[in-house]
Amino acid sequence: MPSGYIFYEDNDKVGIITFNSSNDKTGLLEQTWILNKNVVPHIAIDTGEDKNICGNCKHRGKVLSLDDAIQYAHTLKPHKRRALLKRVETKRTKGLNSINVDRKCYVKTFQAPLSVWKSYKKGNYEKISLHKLSKLLTFRSVRVGSYGDPAVIPNEVWDKMLSRTLGNTGYTHQWQKCEQRYSRFNMASVDSLEEKRQANKLGYRTFRTRLASEPIESDEVVCLSDKVAREGKKLVSCADCMMCSGNNSKVKKNIAIIIH
Repeated sequence: MPSGYIFYEDNDKVGIITFNSSNDKTGLLEQTWILNKNVVPHIAIDTGEDKNICGNCKHRGKVLSLDDAIQYAHTLKPHKRRALLKRVETKRTKGLNSINVDRKCYVKTFQAPLSVWKSYKKGNYEKISLHKLSKLLTFRSVRVGSYGDPAVIPNEVWDKMLSRTLGNTGYTHQWQKCEQRYSRFNMASVDSLEEKRQANKLGYRTFRTRLASEPIESDEVVCLSDKVAREGKKLVSCADCMMCSGNNSKVKKNIAIIIH
């Protein structure tokens, strides 16, 4: 089997599925990547061009000109100021005019997303029809949006692609504005109890990040891979858990995890 396929492509982004993941947390889930076609992933976050694949996710951070970033650095604590000023100089030597600050997304775009993007640009992934891909994914499990928000790809694409799978995990920060039917296979990613309640009213189950000092609600359960909340207990991979599959899951409670 090839290492991956292109399952979606439009003018500025591409959807790629890769196989045989080595991610210990997620386990044996086939991975899907939503990438800018013509912008290197870690450059896109410094120019703001990641918006077309991540939408208005608050964890994207903000983009500043290098001069504004220098001014901003002087409002930070010494160690953070030094780190940002060093990054500014690096961007300047590379000919960039802007930089991302305050990014909180856990995805390291210069690692797996960059590797997949480079492979795509080399022509290593063939296009595959959704019908053929759905057959290939029979009784397999899929991670929807390993990088990129699933809601930036038409729902019909995911519906056809996932129609024969054993299950999937998926999360969207676009739950306030995307079609409600994305809730079938996506959790609403939320960062507060207020957002959780809003998303629940819209028909979504939620995946909420919380502080260690915050209790969980009566309609929430702790993520089984939460290292802090489950200290001393065996952690369960996403592939073995599969609670985060939106409303398709047999589990109807919401999920909470201590922010990392």
